Amino acid sequence: AHIDEVRRDYSARINQLSGEELKVTDPVLETSSTSFFLAYHGLGNKQLQHDVAALHLKSCPELAYTAPHCGTPSKGGGKIKVGFISAYFRRHSIGRLMQGVIENLPRDVFEVVVITQPGRRDPIARAIGDAADKVIMLPDSLAESRDCVAKEKLDILFYAEIGMDVRTYFMAFARLARVQCTTWGHPDTTGIPNLDYFLSSDLIETEIADDHYSEKLFRLSSLPTYYYFPDLPKIFKSRVEFGLPEDRNIYVCLQSVIKHHPDLDEIIGGILRGDKNSEVVLIEAAVPNWTEQVRRRMGATISDVADRVRSLARMGPEDFLSLINAADVIFDSPHFSGGNTSFDAFALGKSVVAHDGEFMRGRVTSGMYRAMDIDDMIGDTPKKCAEIALRLGTDLEFRNGVEAKIAERREILFENKAAINEMTRFLIEIHAGGGD
Repeated sequence: AHIDEVRRDYSARINQLSGEELKVTDPVLETSSTSFFLAYHGLGNKQLQHDVAALHLKSCPELAYTAPHCGTPSKGGGKIKVGFISAYFRRHSIGRLMQGVIENLPRDVFEVVVITQPGRRDPIARAIGDAADKVIMLPDSLAESRDCVAKEKLDILFYAEIGMDVRTYFMAFARLARVQCTTWGHPDTTGIPNLDYFLSSDLIETEIADDHYSEKLFRLSSLPTYYYFPDLPKIFKSRVEFGLPEDRNIYVCLQSVIKHHPDLDEIIGGILRGDKNSEVVLIEAAVPNWTEQVRRRMGATISDVADRVRSLARMGPEDFLSLINAADVIFDSPHFSGGNTSFDAFALGKSVVAHDGEFMRGRVTSGMYRAMDIDDMIGDTPKKCAEIALRLGTDLEFRNGVEAKIAERREILFENKAAINEMTRFLIEIHAGGGD
């Protein structure tokens, strides 16, 4: 009910502002926000994203800037010049999803320009930078950032995510390359007119998913990433080192608190009521008040078992992998599934209970299962997800069987050359089509 109320209010405010005379000179500084959180409501956002994009364009028409070279056809004959842009090309979910793609695209076909921001130079950031033919560090100014990219005369501009970073969100309103696309880094449509394509996969989209996007949906048959097998700790932390009891079944939801849709409470309640010898573990939020909000909500929705829900402090990558290893059962949040966390779990041979949502952002883990041809870990309702989790938690033979299948078939998820071949064809095809 609160989600519905917030969305009605949001839509009404957009409509009200759209009828006013507005002038925004620099939306990065003056607006300084995106509609990032809409993706966590479990509902379609195409119309809202369209409306808010139209409002931005009305209040700041300069956002629709077109780079001079975009008005002329490509000369052809040479390499396709493709720019990959994100503020998160580092040890971050975006860096992990994109590193292998940037490193493995064939250089006899593409000239690769990486466009990012100054910051931490961790191993992923260095690897991405080293793989590029050119690296551009964006200045703070939106106008100067646009100029930097426009001067590159790109054939294709590939946004690894849109909506997480304010500057790249507003840059996407401009036509800075002949063809512009985005993908699942932030898994929601943008509503931005100058975004031509959304790259996704048949594994994670429904049959009617074209209607979910303002962009033209392009579906690969593989997942749209070349994902490296993660570095695993030589020694894992024990359950006791996390302060977790050894004599109880431990069910863990690895997802961040912003993904804790109210339907998650039904899954947790079903687990704790069905397995009296259990605890559910969540991860604390980056913003402490978010953790408190969810705790208060669960105190009302599943009050009879809420005392067996505990939160662990946020932790580094090695401890996070140890927590996955220590869990008896891992389960996804509904409507917005795991991505990198599921890759990590499958690398460890662990099962993840997946909820098959209506929208792509709630179908990523189930899509990984489809790639592995495993279908008994996917539930289409919170009740069904709780039932699967309980079977894993209370039937060790069943759990061992599932995890044996994962260990046998997970190879397809990692360093899949077919994904590079498909993405190569995608980029060649949209370059030839010129955005049509």
